[in-house]
Amino acid sequence: MTLQRLLLASLAALLASCAGGGSTRSKYGDRPGPKGFPVVVIDAGHGGKDSGTPGRIGIPEKHVALSIAQRVQRRLAPQFKTVMTRNSDRFIELDARASFASRHGSAVLVSIHLNSSSSRICGPETYYWRTDSYSLARRVQQNLNAVVPYKNGNRGLVRRRLRLTRNPSIPCILVECGYLSNSREASLLANASYQDRIAEAIARAVRDQKAYGDAGMGPLPRPIYAPPSLPTDPRE
Repeated sequence: MTLQRLLLASLAALLASCAGGGSTRSKYGDRPGPKGFPVVVIDAGHGGKDSGTPGRIGIPEKHVALSIAQRVQRRLAPQFKTVMTRNSDRFIELDARASFASRHGSAVLVSIHLNSSSSRICGPETYYWRTDSYSLARRVQQNLNAVVPYKNGNRGLVRRRLRLTRNPSIPCILVECGYLSNSREASLLANASYQDRIAEAIARAVRDQKAYGDAGMGPLPRPIYAPPSLPTDPRE
């Protein structure tokens, strides 16, 4: 092989490697956080036959999640195209939610949930997996911390590979707005005024992410390469 052909072959291999690597990096979230995105996909967790956690006050998670999600949607609608995965009490598979979100291109996904554990635990926590979702998750958690009326309510960021934090092709976070298993917090979460404050905290984080991207959020976490999350995975 002549030197010219050898150089051309090496260049072609390098370009193919870069193209493939870029695709893989994008697929696994090895990219900066979003900025300037026009669409927000809002997912109200559970629904229909899936009630989620029953909580301490007799109102299941699915109803509280939908109420907060609708409040987030109303706050973001003037500045974004907002899309709800559900706007009524209906069941949607997790994989269908992830696929639905991925169809919206330049967008972010915010999934709204409520938590359950020991009756002593309280406070919101925000889940993310990919590097491109970190800044939005951090902004949401910071804003929620300012809403919680008790000192031990900061549960922080949680990096966890779930179907709604790993599988969508767009930046995606899952927000646990508080613990329905804690009587005091469950009463707050059922209150319309408190739901408004939670919704505004989330909406403000989305607006700031659109305006500033990763600016002010410190170094991004290193990417962790992992296959798509499956229903059989632990903690899924």
